[in-house]
Amino acid sequence: MLITSPSILCGPFLRLVDKEQANIWFVTNQQQDYQIKVSTTGGELAIQQALDTVQIGEHCFVNMVNVRPMGAEWSYAVEHNYLIIDNSQTIISPSGNDVFSFKVNEQISSVIQGSCRKPDHPSVDAFNGIAEQVKSNFTTRADYLLMTGDQIYADDVSAPMLVAAQTLSKKLGLYSAEHELGNVSKQQLDWRYSLNTRSQLFPKKEKQSRWANFWHGDDIISSRFHDNHLIGLDEFFAVYLLTWSSTVWNMVKEEVTLAEKKVHGELRSAYRKDWIALQGFIETLPDFEFTLGNVPTLMIFDDHDVTDDWNLSVDWEEHVYGHLITRQMIRDALLSYTVFQGWGNNPDNHQPLISQIKQLSMTEDFADNNFTETLYDFNDWHYQINSTPKIVVLDTRTHRWRSETSAKNPSGLMDFKHLEELERQLFEPQVAMLIVSPAPVFGVKAIEVVQKICALLGKELLVDVENWMAHQGSAKKLMNMLRHDSAPDEVIIMSGDVHYSFCFSAQRRFSSDTDRIWQLTCSGFKNQFPPGLLKFFDYIDRFLYSPHSLLNVFTKRRKLEIEHHPLKAEATRFKQRNLHTQSAAGLVELDSEGKLKGYSLITSDNHQLFFDLEES
Repeated sequence: MLITSPSILCGPFLRLVDKEQANIWFVTNQQQDYQIKVSTTGGELAIQQALDTVQIGEHCFVNMVNVRPMGAEWSYAVEHNYLIIDNSQTIISPSGNDVFSFKVNEQISSVIQGSCRKPDHPSVDAFNGIAEQVKSNFTTRADYLLMTGDQIYADDVSAPMLVAAQTLSKKLGLYSAEHELGNVSKQQLDWRYSLNTRSQLFPKKEKQSRWANFWHGDDIISSRFHDNHLIGLDEFFAVYLLTWSSTVWNMVKEEVTLAEKKVHGELRSAYRKDWIALQGFIETLPDFEFTLGNVPTLMIFDDHDVTDDWNLSVDWEEHVYGHLITRQMIRDALLSYTVFQGWGNNPDNHQPLISQIKQLSMTEDFADNNFTETLYDFNDWHYQINSTPKIVVLDTRTHRWRSETSAKNPSGLMDFKHLEELERQLFEPQVAMLIVSPAPVFGVKAIEVVQKICALLGKELLVDVENWMAHQGSAKKLMNMLRHDSAPDEVIIMSGDVHYSFCFSAQRRFSSDTDRIWQLTCSGFKNQFPPGLLKFFDYIDRFLYSPHSLLNVFTKRRKLEIEHHPLKAEATRFKQRNLHTQSAAGLVELDSEGKLKGYSLITSDNHQLFFDLEES
């Protein structure tokens, strides 16, 4: 690849921004002493800044600039424009956008939330609508964008995406991790030999009875679609770039188009269909880039950022971590997550990991057994933003409460130790609190019953039995915390994961207390639940689990009255619909106390669908 001048490959994206700092993340093709210039209508501001760079390829450098005002804090409700300059004092920018901006408010008035952004899904990316909202009015621009999981799909990868990832890796000279992968060679990972057949590279479960093989299956990777699962670290790097950047697609489009000729039969039709969907995704990528360049963004992983059903049960962990290829694959997913997502959430907490990654990059090989153990032992993927109200982001993947009764039973989403940490955060004096839980705390009971039945039948992998109520210990502890007198007047839980959206609220039964818990779920940005099936579950759930149904007595949340808030009927065909499947983002609006004022969905065509917070 011929490199002529410094340019941005991905970004810039605003990550952690608060009253004292702004962290700006971007990827370039050259390493230089990049600087940020910040200005307002009054002129350029005096700032302090510190640049940190991680080289992940011969022509690929991930940069984070921490910018702080020379005064104590940023001015509130003021548009702060920023741009990036290189060593020659030349402005570098993607797609002709020279200037981006951010604002800091004394108190959070709104946030945008969502999850599950699958590039080859046929729906239109919700960021098409989000960008229009961001452009429309600076004063009402959301304070944060919360991406609550599945920012990439590492398991369910389309054939054109795998071709694009390996092509981009070669052109940028992306470094990988030359692990020992058991019986799998580096050549076998080449798409020309593994396209649509990667599931055959993974080992099978051993020492199972014939019945267990028949009933549970012998695949150790539980994702239903893993024929093109990412394995190499450079593939993870490349897929992040391809999911977040329109620029890098210009480097690989020709090769992806030509690769179709090497696919035959029905697989060629599938390849063409996925490539058409990806081309539609590429067209809307500038909207994603604009949004993250102008709205501070916080992220947390869910399973597809690593692999489907990640840490579902003890049995799952024993099989997956017990084989070299899958253990190293998850390790590399965590390393790429650190660089692309975790670093920007909490730069200080991630600095020890970033320092070690920088050391390894000097060898152009990220394989290192000691660092593998460091990644697996790292315990600070979760974090808190000290805003008003504060935002607490939960790690529901590596803090699991493992089942004490059976290795095949689903683990609780958080263990006792970390639930106690959440309890301390929850019981601090405050009127309201925002919690990000990738999986909903209060889900659709009719669907949870189906999941429970599947778990009892030993088919927990069939329906992703990953809900808070699936584990007795974690469910009981969490419910007691949320109902406690010391909890805030209002707790707003924001979730994704399920590929449909809804608005539920909960209050203590037989109490005059007005404290309320809101469950706001929006999923996905670019993914959808089958509409007909969701309509069926919507009807069944409203019929069987209405607030006054006797069946609620048999649930773990029986001491709470759950209300389902429908979409408003006016000007919408979704009258009285509690569950909504459409690629969208959730807009959460707060009042002066930090309590919920409004909740709506922003669709890809920039329509707003409002939930009725009064009716249930």
